[in-house]
Amino acid sequence: MAQPARFVYSKNLKAIESRIRRLPKLVEGVFDSSTKKDVIAVINEYKKGIKRNNFGLTPLSPNTVKKKQAEGKPKPRTPLYGEGESQKNSLINALAFRKIKNGYRLYRRRARHHESDLPLNVLLSIHEQGALIKDGFGKGILIRIPPRPVVDKAIVRALSKKKKNEPSASVKKAINRLINTGKDDIFKKLFKEAEGET
Repeated sequence: MAQPARFVYSKNLKAIESRIRRLPKLVEGVFDSSTKKDVIAVINEYKKGIKRNNFGLTPLSPNTVKKKQAEGKPKPRTPLYGEGESQKNSLINALAFRKIKNGYRLYRRRARHHESDLPLNVLLSIHEQGALIKDGFGKGILIRIPPRPVVDKAIVRALSKKKKNEPSASVKKAINRLINTGKDDIFKKLFKEAEGET
């Protein structure tokens, strides 16, 4: 009678199993950092797009431009710029991020706008979706605010740039190196790159 086959495991098997058990923690760190980098990228694209007025938004009306010029606004022809970054609670500073359980989340700040009774999140939604507002000066004039979807445009720009620099091949390489050699130097490099760009 033939002997049943016996499997002889490599001496390295336990070491490889141990390395594989370390993977979720290492990979989670890369994705957390990447997520933070992603929300910061959206905020940066949002600010740059407004400041440079290159989102292709509906231009301001001539009356609004004149009013902004009279008030001494820094970029009177630029939609949503107002006082710009000089005011902490202006629309250009309406986006922020916070740490959550599995990464970071982008959100619209609820602080009161520096010139309005409205919170930034409400004011930004009005500008993004557009609105028809009855003039508050008793003249009965309707003011039309066209939709200016700046957050969506910022997200699209940030995702387009991320797509060009997708690190998934680097993560795969880091995983293979860790499993096969026990070295986590590529993970460390990815962590440094992710933290350096935040």
